[in-house]
Amino acid sequence: MTSFFGAASFGGDAVYVERLAAALLKRGHEVHVIHSAAAFRCVQGRHRGRIYEPPAGLRVHTVASDARGIAAAIWSHQTGRIGPARGLIGQVLASVPFDVVHLHNVSLLGHARIFDLIPPGQQPVKLVTAHDYWWICPQSLLWKNGQRVCDTPNCWVCLPRAGRPPQWWRGRDHARAALGRADAVIFPSQSALAIHQARGVRHPRMCVLPCFLPDGWSTSAPAGLASDRPYFAAVGRLVTEKGFEDLVPLMREFPELDLRIAGSGPVEPQLRALAAGLANLKLLGQLSSQDVVGLLRGARALLVPSHFPETFGYVAAEAMALGTPVIARRLGALTELVGAAGGGLLFDSVDELRAHMHTLASNQSNRAALAASARAASLWSEDAHLAQYLQLIEDLR
Repeated sequence: MTSFFGAASFGGDAVYVERLAAALLKRGHEVHVIHSAAAFRCVQGRHRGRIYEPPAGLRVHTVASDARGIAAAIWSHQTGRIGPARGLIGQVLASVPFDVVHLHNVSLLGHARIFDLIPPGQQPVKLVTAHDYWWICPQSLLWKNGQRVCDTPNCWVCLPRAGRPPQWWRGRDHARAALGRADAVIFPSQSALAIHQARGVRHPRMCVLPCFLPDGWSTSAPAGLASDRPYFAAVGRLVTEKGFEDLVPLMREFPELDLRIAGSGPVEPQLRALAAGLANLKLLGQLSSQDVVGLLRGARALLVPSHFPETFGYVAAEAMALGTPVIARRLGALTELVGAAGGGLLFDSVDELRAHMHTLASNQSNRAALAASARAASLWSEDAHLAQYLQLIEDLR
């Protein structure tokens, strides 16, 4: 179960659920996904949604984006409860004696109270994956006052400043109480686990299970984007906390290279204004997943200037799997990913970012060494991930 999935999603957590569902189906399991198209409609803005074709056999149950569905999403956001989506969720849970019920991003579905709808007599393994910081942050990203990383929580001041309605149901121990219904809580990085623990989240079974790339993903990916000029790439939702505005002024120092940014979001107009007159900066808009892969494969490097601590960083893992080095801010899971693969450079300041960009723009042997390390690392394997995932379930059973 997840709020955003398939075409009604921004990527990130939805991509993981899609890949997990496909991998389980491939291994002979029956898989159902419950999600809310209404949740996506509530927050999509100008984002078109993604292109997604569910694999054969996947059973998808959707809270529709009609008035009733939107009321359900708003109800869940404001009360922390399930509300009008209860009927659909209860019907699906009663339709099959599930072995596992796995919650992902349930911010607009009603958090772990969903477990209360499991029919009496059934005892599935109950899992929660914390793909973001929603359990400890109403905004999900630890982004304070819409300006900086949250150091100490002050949600009642932060939410109005960020233009978000308050969530009165949240209390000091809400996450601990809600997550206590789960048999295990999964985090996609050690960094995400540590941040949750620092904010008071406790559970007898908390484990780290990084996201994965599907079998054959890098070898079956399309060729690099055709280009007559070398370029850096940046990919993600265009929001302030992703830090893309830090990249724009730097491109005046690289007239021989382009910067190509793929994505859409609320700060796109500001980025276009900043980029006015820069012939070597191209805002590509929202691309298909295949076009993103082509963009990554042909880039000199992927730039990841996120200002908040990413819980994983799928696009960084994908770039390194393709042999494209990553230049990322030394923050959150990005530090773990780049360190584990040896396929990139980390920075704390804009000056460091500038220096790393010059290195990979001009030093071909340095770039080749990073690319070779990334390809040789063979991390984020589907088989390894599924083996750990299924073993966790067997242990809990």
